[in-house]
Amino acid sequence: MVKRESRSAFTLIEMMVVVAIIGILIASVFKLIGAAGENTKKAQTVARIEKLANALAGYYAEYGTYPPVKKVRSSDPFVEDDGSGENHSSHSGTLTSGNAVAACRAQPVSFEFPNIEDLDDYVNIIYAPSGKISVNQALGAQKWQGEEWSETRIFKFGLLSYLLPRVELMGGLDLAQGQFGRTTPKQNFFESEQWTKNNTGTIEAVRTRENHACARWMPNFKNAIYGGGSLFGVDLAEPDYGWPRFTYTGNGYITGSSARYVLQVMTIRDGWGNSLFYYSPPPYQSYRIWSCGPDGKTFPPWIDMRTLDAGDRKTASSWTADDITRFDH
Repeated sequence: MVKRESRSAFTLIEMMVVVAIIGILIASVFKLIGAAGENTKKAQTVARIEKLANALAGYYAEYGTYPPVKKVRSSDPFVEDDGSGENHSSHSGTLTSGNAVAACRAQPVSFEFPNIEDLDDYVNIIYAPSGKISVNQALGAQKWQGEEWSETRIFKFGLLSYLLPRVELMGGLDLAQGQFGRTTPKQNFFESEQWTKNNTGTIEAVRTRENHACARWMPNFKNAIYGGGSLFGVDLAEPDYGWPRFTYTGNGYITGSSARYVLQVMTIRDGWGNSLFYYSPPPYQSYRIWSCGPDGKTFPPWIDMRTLDAGDRKTASSWTADDITRFDH
């Protein structure tokens, strides 16, 4: 009788154990990758906040205040803001994350302005199918919804409009990088009320001081600005999201499907793709910069949470738990 050799084999239970171990290892790897990715985004956010803080220090040294950014919307997180300005807001009486984020953007970081005329064809080819056109083509002698164009809120003089040379940007200089001509916007925007009430002296005097001051802190913005290009030899463009970038507006910053006109936009975003937040109360001797973190939610720092009822306080606290903040003092 021939003795058969015994053969070892995995049992079903052993195979299940092996599969489970492999699954745990794969999950651990993905968790580590995810954690590394979040850490990278956080580090990127901290770095951009520090770059912005350095530029603000330079601005303060030059002008004696931090940028006096005017509010463009309601700063009340209980207001359902329609994007058309503080006087057009309706009180919902309800605290929502959308209302809170909108309130935190009362002093915007972004700088929005009409594109140079040479970009009109590009803008209209890309955006005309969706019913949006270059703002240059909406301006002229005609009225815009009962207002002169110079009285309409075409610009958004956000934080970056104080830290970047407005005259250069509005003139279409340097950012074109040889791709387009150097033609100014179609209308003389420098004569608008929005421009003149934020500047004193001649345009050339403003240009000289702006260029002298901005050149000192411009290196801080290297590869940090969404929609940026090249200024004073510094490549500002956030990687993969360079110039030009656009946003939409109607009369008074109506956004969404009702917006009709295209503006150029520049802002600084955190690692999760959200614009940073800025707050500086009069007389503009202090400021706060912050990111809403990975959850995309935050709450206005100028509101004492102790004044909220228990439910709203708990909600607001959860929104700010992952915020990344930088105070001056």
